[in-house]
Amino acid sequence: MRIGTILLAVATILAAPVLVHAEAVKPPVVSTVILSASPRIVRWATVYKLPDPADHDPYYHVEVIEKERHTPPWQFKRLAAHMVVTADALDRSRQRQKVRTYFYKDIEFRGSYRAWRAQPLRQREAGVCRTTILECIGAAGTIAP
Repeated sequence: MRIGTILLAVATILAAPVLVHAEAVKPPVVSTVILSASPRIVRWATVYKLPDPADHDPYYHVEVIEKERHTPPWQFKRLAAHMVVTADALDRSRQRQKVRTYFYKDIEFRGSYRAWRAQPLRQREAGVCRTTILECIGAAGTIAP
């Protein structure tokens, strides 16, 4: 009986930090903005990073995806792994349509975001999208009916 009580006490002590750690970790806040939708193709931006005044970053950071409808979820095209967008450009890009989108692993986004952060401030500012997302990636007007 005494050994069982000791083992239970040790297990409780060892498991407690794991439970506390698991509660502290939160998934990233991710949202989707529909850029264009036709009967054949859907384009959307997945917003991974919001403006962060504490980090002196007033921009949204997105990944841009294109997918043909009626194809399996794993068949898609990444139009931009990482794009820096102003709030106005993101709002101008938004379509109010409701369509099905998917979330993909953000490995390419994270690598591209880190590379962007490593650039000098002037270079980072030069690449900011200020019109619409599709205009900035050169896909405006190319949506198939």
